[in-house]
Amino acid sequence: MYRLFVDEVGHEDFGGCEIPEQRYLGLTGIVMNLAYEQGGFTARLNQLKRETFGREDMVLHRREILNRCPAPFDRLRDEQTRSTFDAACLKIYEESQYRALTVVIDKAEHKRVYTVWRFHPYHYCMTCLLERYALWMTRRGYRGDVMFESRGKKQNKRLAKSYQRIFRRGTENLRADVFQRCLTTGELKIQPKSANVAGLQLADLMASPLCRDLICNSLNESMKAGFGKAVVDIVRKTKYDRNPRNGEIKGWGTKWLPK
Repeated sequence: MYRLFVDEVGHEDFGGCEIPEQRYLGLTGIVMNLAYEQGGFTARLNQLKRETFGREDMVLHRREILNRCPAPFDRLRDEQTRSTFDAACLKIYEESQYRALTVVIDKAEHKRVYTVWRFHPYHYCMTCLLERYALWMTRRGYRGDVMFESRGKKQNKRLAKSYQRIFRRGTENLRADVFQRCLTTGELKIQPKSANVAGLQLADLMASPLCRDLICNSLNESMKAGFGKAVVDIVRKTKYDRNPRNGEIKGWGTKWLPK
């Protein structure tokens, strides 16, 4: 039994999409064996929390880690503590058992290309992510489900309906029976951040650097953040899904939209 844990970077609406800071939306999915996520991986993440913050009943969130606030994240203001924490995170990213999938959409280009009808950016990214997850499981004979972090009542409802449509009708690229064979349910799992789900926390911590990497590649730029680049190097080396024939990541572990 596997689970796809999903987190996003950016906003789904087209307002301000010409502004570079608001132009892109990305979704990153972390695929984990569910027993491992709930057992060994959760235990290792809890160990990191205890050693750094002195408690387990907290949720690791990238924004709060970067800002080093509120408490107990203010402990990261100590440079030695921060350095030790960063090294421990990278070790977890490298040694843990998971596969990563990242989809990024250029909303400005999507708006320019599709002038009559446009696929909702968030649901477009989710569709591409689910296609890759389904293909990954199909190649291995696995089954699993999908979990997103709660974003709000209306957004959750729309997202759940979009997921149900994919499960029942399929997509342009995959028939419904492909999804129905590998997905255990037509209902999307949605959990709040307060649920302290280890897999969702990993998706949150990794989504920004992985999405930024695809954006930088599109712009022919280099990533500036050293820690983010270290995360990308780990994922590109061993964690992204790949074409089983030639090892290509593009189109398998990553997807740039619009097509």
